[in-house]
Amino acid sequence: YVREQTFGAFGTGEDYLTVAQTIDLGNRRGLHGEAGEARARAAEQDGEAWQLAIAAEVRLRFFDVVYYQARVVVLESWVGHIDQALSIVARREERGDAAPYDRRRLEREQAVARGALETERAALERASAQLLAMLGTATRDLRVAGDLLPEADPHPLSELNSAAAARPDLLAMELRIDAAALDLRAASRWWAPDLRLEAGWKGVDLGPQGRTDGFLLGASLSIPLWDRSSGASRIAEAQAQSARGRRALLESELHGELEGARAEAVSLRRAAEEFREQTTAASSDLVRIASAGYEGGELGLLELLDAYRGTADDSLAALDMELAARRASIDIDRLTGVGLP
Repeated sequence: YVREQTFGAFGTGEDYLTVAQTIDLGNRRGLHGEAGEARARAAEQDGEAWQLAIAAEVRLRFFDVVYYQARVVVLESWVGHIDQALSIVARREERGDAAPYDRRRLEREQAVARGALETERAALERASAQLLAMLGTATRDLRVAGDLLPEADPHPLSELNSAAAARPDLLAMELRIDAAALDLRAASRWWAPDLRLEAGWKGVDLGPQGRTDGFLLGASLSIPLWDRSSGASRIAEAQAQSARGRRALLESELHGELEGARAEAVSLRRAAEEFREQTTAASSDLVRIASAGYEGGELGLLELLDAYRGTADDSLAALDMELAARRASIDIDRLTGVGLP
């Protein structure tokens, strides 16, 4: 609405009420809108990529708890074996078959084993607290259950590469490339004018002569003779080139990391499985033979302690290998996004 007024004997008053619409003949605003939508979808994909990273971290912390729980069980068994050995020594000492040295040596071994056990219990408490921090719960008595060793070898490398192509961060980069291309198309249409259409009502107050009403129509073209959007074009080109380069680098890194991670996961899983099979029965037999032999006076204390310590070391080494295999498996899930919520 516009009011124009003049004064004096011949003064007049004019009223204008108009509606105008500008039409983008080059559809630049539409292209910029599509680019904005593409960037919004890219941001959503970034959020999904962040969720996958969090899920992988939660899984790592979960299996850390499983790992330390198993280590505590192994060390508790070691302490239990030493306690049994002390009972044997006490009986032999009563019969005069054992020297006080044996009891003292076992008590020292017991102190070492209990110290190691308390260290692992503290590590378990820390791992549990780290998992609870990710889960957002205040539960103190945490007990989890799970198999530390992966159930099977990873999928073939070709399948893993196909799955990795759908990673959210790769899709986000693709969307940003599309957005930059749309901005570049919009900038390339700098020459297209804007058409402005206008229509409305006009009223003129002629003073003593009365008042008259009418309408008005208008059309105009805004021609960008001097602004060729060169700055916007260069920005869009730079953004597209940067996104393409980052995508190509990420794809190359993914292929290399997946190949190495799969080879590592397969090797570690099979090695851990074979080591566990080879040591479980042998360690159990060594403890049984050493305990019976020491109680019967056929073996010395050092042989008994060696059997106890060797059994614990074998079990702890197997857990280390199984955890490494699990971590490699989780790394594959992180790289592909498969198997993570």
